[in-house]
Amino acid sequence: MLIGSHLQSVTANIPAWRSKPSWFLIAEEDRMINPKTQRFMAERMGATIHVLPVDHTPLLTAAKAVADIILEAAEATLC
Repeated sequence: MLIGSHLQSVTANIPAWRSKPSWFLIAEEDRMINPKTQRFMAERMGATIHVLPVDHTPLLTAAKAVADIILEAAEATLC
């Protein structure tokens, strides 16, 4: 049996972003996912958008900024 082959018959539920607040960091220097595509996804989600001149791995290259966004989301939704 292939790993994950059973997942081919599993249906996805409604994505959480349709009913829950979301935050999105657009990485302007990302060469894997075009920033225009990122913006499309973020706007479709109705997310709170942050834009930074970072690459595909902002958790490594801009850890403080990512942590600040996570804290902002937590404070907005948990308090």
